[in-house]
Amino acid sequence: MKKLHVAGLSLLVLSGSAMAQGVGVYGVVGSGGLGVGVNLPVGPALGVRGELAQLKQSDTYTEDQITYKGDVKLKGNGVFLDFRPFMGSFRLVGGATFGGTSASLQAQATDGTVTIDGQRFNAAGNSLRADIKYPSTMPYLGVGWGHGRFNEPGLTFALDLGVSIGKPKVTLTGSGGLMAQPGAQSAIAAEQNKVQDDLNGTKVLPVVKFTVGYQF
Repeated sequence: MKKLHVAGLSLLVLSGSAMAQGVGVYGVVGSGGLGVGVNLPVGPALGVRGELAQLKQSDTYTEDQITYKGDVKLKGNGVFLDFRPFMGSFRLVGGATFGGTSASLQAQATDGTVTIDGQRFNAAGNSLRADIKYPSTMPYLGVGWGHGRFNEPGLTFALDLGVSIGKPKVTLTGSGGLMAQPGAQSAIAAEQNKVQDDLNGTKVLPVVKFTVGYQF
């Protein structure tokens, strides 16, 4: 959270000096949600950007015979360095994203039961929650086209494609009534290990975003 506050403060500082420094401001929409950004070209080939973006959405997922339903919190906060190798629109992008995209999901019962690690348990009055969280800070690598350029005021557009690097962590938590059933604790532990093993293969979080703004 402290890193997110620092990123937000940096964004405000850049925005406050926009007119004096030729900074651009823009709106962003993409895989990290909806938000705003500030672009500071520091020369024909280099630029620095900061973004604050997020979005909460509900969705349904199925994993190993268990259907989960709940909320996914997308986070697209970040600080980025743009390098234009050909002094044109194309950019190589490096940086870091902050906040940690996460999900809080509830297992859905079928005929009053829930199947965990191949075993059926009574779901009446009970619950199984899955919490998934990406690291709060993740390195970012990508490419992009557009954004305001040095000493070129006017309307700007941009497309960015990249990845935030880091593995998510999953935690399965059963209610007291579920955990009291014979074999439930070991089944939930085994199920958590299975889901975590699947997620361990997901070492990057794909990022796609579009922006529209104005360069002063």
